Amino acid sequence: MRNFFYARVSSREQSLDIQIVTAKKLGIDKDFIFIEKASGKDFKRPEYQLLKRMLRPNDVLYVKSLDRLGRNKQMILDEWKDITKNKQANIVILDMPLLDTTKYKDMNGIENLISDLILQLLSYMAEDEHKRIRERQKEGIRNALNKGIKFGRKKIQINDKFKLAYIDWKNGKITAIKAMQLANMKANTFYRRVKEYREKIDE
Repeated sequence: MRNFFYARVSSREQSLDIQIVTAKKLGIDKDFIFIEKASGKDFKRPEYQLLKRMLRPNDVLYVKSLDRLGRNKQMILDEWKDITKNKQANIVILDMPLLDTTKYKDMNGIENLISDLILQLLSYMAEDEHKRIRERQKEGIRNALNKGIKFGRKKIQINDKFKLAYIDWKNGKITAIKAMQLANMKANTFYRRVKEYREKIDE
């Protein structure tokens, strides 16, 4: 029997430190700690797939929370069954003590039924929470837009540096590249401001 740990965050900005510390506290060998910064939308994750290929009967896979396995209820249920039934390995969800298949190893009947029902309930809750977070994010963006808050990069305005560079460029005194450098603008931004400035002059 070998112990594995799978740690995942959804984006590069998030930290894996807490999950890795948890794995080390469990005494899991570093060669069996698999870490990944990837979305939970599917299971096309290199580290996770490698981990699954290594799993053997009676091995134990530790995961900090249920949503580290997948994003929605059906994904979680399918993956759970694949690992526990097909691979015949165990899964331990650390922040949900009831989801520990090592406890039900020698039990049949009602205990397994209860375990399956708990899994279905908790996986549904994980999916529902993900949906509610997305809705709160959308609602927050809508409210911000209604208040006039703008997202994205701040627009580079037409200033005196741009005007001087534009005049010299238009009169053939400098190249477009030099004008961009003087205005401190990238090409696409420079040409957008040129278009706006010309329209403003022609008004």
